[in-house]
Amino acid sequence: MRHDPTDGDRLSVELISQLASIAVGRVDLVLEGLLGPKLSTLVGRTSWNSLILNPGSTSTKISVYNGLRLLAQGELSAPERLDTDIQARVDQVHEWLQTNGLDWQELTGIAARGGLMRPVASGTYRICERMLNDLATSPVYHASNLGAAMARRIAAQAGTEMLLTTTDPVMVDEILPAQRLTGSARVMDDGTAVHYLNQRAVAKLTAAVMGADLDEVHLITCHLGGGASAIRHQGGRAVQVAQAFGTLPSANRSGRLPWIKALGMIARKEINLEEVRKAVTRQGGLSSLAGTDDFREFFLFSERCLSPEQLEKVQLITDFFANRVAGEILGLSAAQEKIDAIVLTGGLACDEGFCRRVAERIHLPAPVVRVPGALEQSALAEGLLRACAESGSLKDYVHTVEEVEAERQKTAHALTVPLLADPRVATNGTVPASLEDLIRMARETTAPTIALVGADNAEALLAVKQAAATDRKDPRERSMARFLLLGDWERVTNLAWELDLPIDGQDVVAVDTPDPVGFAVEILEAGWADTMMKGSVSTADVLKGFLRFCKSQGGIQHRLSHLALFDIPGRDKLLGLTDAAMNTNPDVEARIGILENSLDCLRLLGYQRPKVAVLSATEKPSKAVDSSLEARQIAERFTGRDDLIIDGPMALDLALSPESARDKGYQGAVKGDADLLLVPDIDVGNAVYKAFTVTSEADAAGAIIGGSVPLILTSRGDGARTKLAAMALAVVLIAHAKHRGAP
Repeated sequence: MRHDPTDGDRLSVELISQLASIAVGRVDLVLEGLLGPKLSTLVGRTSWNSLILNPGSTSTKISVYNGLRLLAQGELSAPERLDTDIQARVDQVHEWLQTNGLDWQELTGIAARGGLMRPVASGTYRICERMLNDLATSPVYHASNLGAAMARRIAAQAGTEMLLTTTDPVMVDEILPAQRLTGSARVMDDGTAVHYLNQRAVAKLTAAVMGADLDEVHLITCHLGGGASAIRHQGGRAVQVAQAFGTLPSANRSGRLPWIKALGMIARKEINLEEVRKAVTRQGGLSSLAGTDDFREFFLFSERCLSPEQLEKVQLITDFFANRVAGEILGLSAAQEKIDAIVLTGGLACDEGFCRRVAERIHLPAPVVRVPGALEQSALAEGLLRACAESGSLKDYVHTVEEVEAERQKTAHALTVPLLADPRVATNGTVPASLEDLIRMARETTAPTIALVGADNAEALLAVKQAAATDRKDPRERSMARFLLLGDWERVTNLAWELDLPIDGQDVVAVDTPDPVGFAVEILEAGWADTMMKGSVSTADVLKGFLRFCKSQGGIQHRLSHLALFDIPGRDKLLGLTDAAMNTNPDVEARIGILENSLDCLRLLGYQRPKVAVLSATEKPSKAVDSSLEARQIAERFTGRDDLIIDGPMALDLALSPESARDKGYQGAVKGDADLLLVPDIDVGNAVYKAFTVTSEADAAGAIIGGSVPLILTSRGDGARTKLAAMALAVVLIAHAKHRGAP
């Protein structure tokens, strides 16, 4: 489809005339156009009664159709009783129906606006329990999340069978794989948080006016309202998006922020994360720049008697919005195929002057079309009526969620494939920044054999299930290790069956033995296993067996100690802690050995010069604090070495917070950027460990190091995730030690 840019006015007039024709008691021409001639004829002959619910933050838009004819429509102010918001809104709907002489027991179906549920493809979905659960636990609260629950409650109170649907919810995700990339392998764009319901309806109607189907045209639509978003439509799908949160500025959202400056302001405590979140989601944009979130009121400013300074501000803000909208549209137009039309819609599209400003900034051979307001009510009705006429048009929510997730994982997996490195072992320069990185590295190594000592332990077997990737959908996904499940055969196999862990005789093998510790030592000495992992047996028994094995291999290099790696929310790298579990009250020499153990492991993980903080209660040596004097001795012993950077004594805040180091004028080399914390004793270590995992919600990977091989010794209270991470740490250490010829 190719059109002259001057066609924009003609197309706008034709589309606006269709919107203007929507009136109570008349056939909805927009709904008719969305359904198409064939379905419109069928629906027009029926007496299907459709209730349309569109809850927003300030009101609930409501419509009732009989076939194609709009029977009634209204807008109900949102109730103040937020704690009972759903039922309060349902009561309003019931009262409104009664006032309009409508009986909800005669409804054929209810179409509700979809909220921020799990990402799905475009289409119409039957409202189901899984959808309601996903909406209730959505990470972002939005009033549209209430729609499905309102529909379900109305149907239950009516006591009649009716079809409940939602069409094109907010969380539509069908963008092309290349558009998912953001420049960081850890952050993917999932295409969510766009005004897809209105934009797809506008695109479909625009295509029809152009004499084509949606899958035959290449369009860009831009919704401009309380929130703003844009979509590039090609082949009938949303192949690229500009999201409503964090991309375009709008009435109450800031749009894209200069993140380098924002991060600097956060670091200097000039702004906090909550203020950034508010600016991005509900208190930025026009509400911040002009003190109002009413676009119409703002654009009337220029017609009033304003001072020159005020007029200058109006002009400045208007140019800002026009530039950003046009720039985002031009960004979406960077495609191989030419764009057939650009459509501006939403509340701000009611202002013809502003839309003209945007069009003047878009120098593309495509018409700029204006469709003021929103087509959401008609679009929701179309989805419901289409489902009534063609039951096969309904999509299964759970199945589609899984399909979209699988597609996203496929793209994510492609980015983990090494291009230049040995796929079996990470290179020296590769340092895991998160536990996900560590787990990925473990899967890319040559899988060792792990003896699970006392395998009748549910959390340990769940970790084995994840590590062995027995339920992997991608056949290229490799098992992290081979597992020998040692213990009572009946108990182990019964538990494995309950947990759906296949004992395949290859990656997972069950070994019947009354003495799992003794058997583990034998197979380690024989070279049939690479390490052992604690299951249901006691820690003391596992340690005794492990020490016996180490002695048979020539002893212990320094002394056994514990190393934990924490993935702490808000930090961009892992943080090591030693020793929080093995040595209770080590002296200076013992702590030097503990530190050497950890340095050996960090070198295997790719660290060149890890930053070590020797912790104490103070950063200045004091005779009143023994650990501060000892910390100074330890730091001095390592000073001058080129394989680490060390500071000591250091308080915890100076080790982890650059702001604290700056505020206190601390001049050491670590300055809040520690890679490893060396604690004075187990009391401090255990307290710091629990503080990270309990109050900071950090995940951890830990192992006993210093022996011939790392020992996977997790706590009874550790979940499957922690045990999996501990396995990954041991697997990477074993593989890298073999690769570098270490003992």
